[in-house]
Parts: sequence; C-alpha cells; structure tokens
Amino acid sequence: MVAIDDIELPGCARVIWNHHVAELSELNETQRLLLIQALHETDLRIRTLHKPHKINIASFGNKVPHLHFHFITRWKTDPWWPESTWSERPPVQWQGISATGFAEAAVQLSESEPALLTVSDWTQLKDLAAPLRRAVFVEEQSVAEDEEFDSFDGISRHVVIAANNLALGTGRLAPDGRLGRISVAKGHRQKGLGRFLVRALLNEAQRLSFPSIYLHAQLHALGFYEQLGLMAEGEEFMECEIAHRRMSLTF
Repeated sequence: MVAIDDIELPGCARVIWNHHVAELSELNETQRLLLIQALHETDLRIRTLHKPHKINIASFGNKVPHLHFHFITRWKTDPWWPESTWSERPPVQWQGISATGFAEAAVQLSESEPALLTVSDWTQLKDLAAPLRRAVFVEEQSVAEDEEFDSFDGISRHVVIAANNLALGTGRLAPDGRLGRISVAKGHRQKGLGRFLVRALLNEAQRLSFPSIYLHAQLHALGFYEQLGLMAEGEEFMECEIAHRRMSLTF
C-alpha cells in the first residue's frame, strides 16, 4: 500500500502490483487471491484509522501499464459529495442573510455593508475564513496556529458571513458531526451573526442526513447554544487551555 499525500482527502492510498501487469485478468488464481487480500486489508486499515463515510475504489490506466487500485476516502462533508472527486466543485452561492428565515437573529448592519452568507468547502472559502479565525482564535485566544488549522478543514463544510469581501463570521461542520471554529469578528458581535452561523451549520447537517451534531462549547457560550436547542452533557474539560463542555443536538 502506498499513501497519497498530494490529494485534498486524507487517508487516500494506492495498492500497486509489483510487476508490470496491465489488467487484473492477467493474474493467475493465486495472485488474484493475494491482491484481493491486500485490497481487503487496506480497506479495513483506512476505515479503522480515518472512519470515512465511504471509500471509493478505482483503477485507472497508465502510460506505462501496471495494475494498481486507488482508495479514495469520502465524507458527507467533502467538497464533491455525493459526486466523484473528479467532478467540478459546486459553485459558491451567496445569499442575503435576511433571506435565510432566522427571524430571531436581528442583524444591525449599515446599508453600505450588506451581509451575505454561504456554505461551501475550505478551498473556496479559506481566503475569507482563515484571516478571521487567525484573528479570533490565534491572536485573541492564544490558540496555537497548528491546532487551529488542522486536517479536518479540507473535508469539512464551512459557513461564512461576509461583507465588502471581509468575513464577519465563520464556522465549520466536521465529518464526524462536530460544529466548531465558530467565530465573529470584533465590532460585529452581539448583532445576532452567531445565530445565523449555527443555524446554517445545523441546516447543512440535516441536508447531509446527520442524525445528530455536537460541539465543544466554551463555558461563556453555553446559554447561547442552549437557546439554539443544544444540551450540555458531561463534565467540564480543558481544550487549548480553555474550559469547555460538550453539547449535542439530535435531529
């Protein structure tokens, strides 16, 4: 098995037959059984380590023919789901937040600063979301940058509220159903933007058929999330040297 490092989906791998064989039918029965065993073991290893929602297996042609199989890990939250990874990414679609139907979120923004909301993938939104997350978590809360930006970003769904090409708020839905990285820019807090972010992520989780979601809430935010239907559970714990509690919501 050979791991693939140059793809956006972590956990992808290849199984390569060591001899130059163009097609599966060229193997004898013993060789085919060995190959099937290797494919099976690779599948189990990926499922154990990465817990993907699906694994796509494909064998592609080569200029120099040799038999190999690609294992492509898939999550409901990856950029192409449920299409293939060689499909075009869905275009980013922005909408005015007044059209999202969250009446309880009264956002006070000037007419010259219309706020738009979108849910998309990290590649398409990172230029907006990353500076805001760096400002809030790394600079304000002293979270280490390598903890803030992790391997889940590329396979998560992200929400961004932006105005004048600057992110006012952002958050993400990770493939295990965890909401996180929810943040609002200084100067735009206490305006209801956080509710728009969470509601958009909850809608996305339901669209993707997640049975439930959870998050790790900083203690000062427990009441905010309770108003949105989440319930606290378990004891307090420390994460990035900040006290949290787990909260969850079943759909």
